[in-house]
Amino acid sequence: MSDGAQSAGRRQQVVPAGILLLLALWVTYVSFDVSDPQPYLFPRLIALAMLGLAALAFLRALRGRDRTSSGLDPKLLREIAPGLALMALYIFLAAEWLGFYAASTLAFLALYSLYDPASHAAPRVWARRLAVTAGFMLVLYGVFALLLRVQTPRGLLF
Repeated sequence: MSDGAQSAGRRQQVVPAGILLLLALWVTYVSFDVSDPQPYLFPRLIALAMLGLAALAFLRALRGRDRTSSGLDPKLLREIAPGLALMALYIFLAAEWLGFYAASTLAFLALYSLYDPASHAAPRVWARRLAVTAGFMLVLYGVFALLLRVQTPRGLLF
C-alpha cells in the first residue's frame, strides 16, 4: 500500500473517531454541568461510558489498529445522513418542544419507516411499524420512568 493511500485510510479512521470523541466530551460536560445532580446520575454514567469508549476508539484509530473497513465513504454518508438529520432534530428541537415520549415516538417511527425496506403503501406494514413503535415506547417508559425514575423533558404533549 502506498504512503498516500495509507495516510488517507488512517484519516478515514481518525476523523470519525475524533468527531465521536468530541461528541462524547460535550455530552459528558453537559451531564455534569447541572445544578441538581441527583436526576442526572444515570446520564452521567452513560456519558462516562461513552467517553471512555470514544477515547479508546480514537486511540486505536491513531495507532492504526482499527483497519476493519475503508472508513466513512460518501455512499454510506448519503445513506445515513437522513437518519442523522432526523436525530439532530429530535435532540435539539423535538424532545424539548413536544416532550421526551412524544418526540421519541415520532422519531422512532420515522427512523423505522425511513430504513425499513418494506413497502410504504401496504397497510399491514404500517400496522407492524406502529405496533413495534408502541412496544418500544412501552419498554422505554418502563426503563426510564418506572425503573430508573429519570426525569425526562416535558413539552406540549407529555
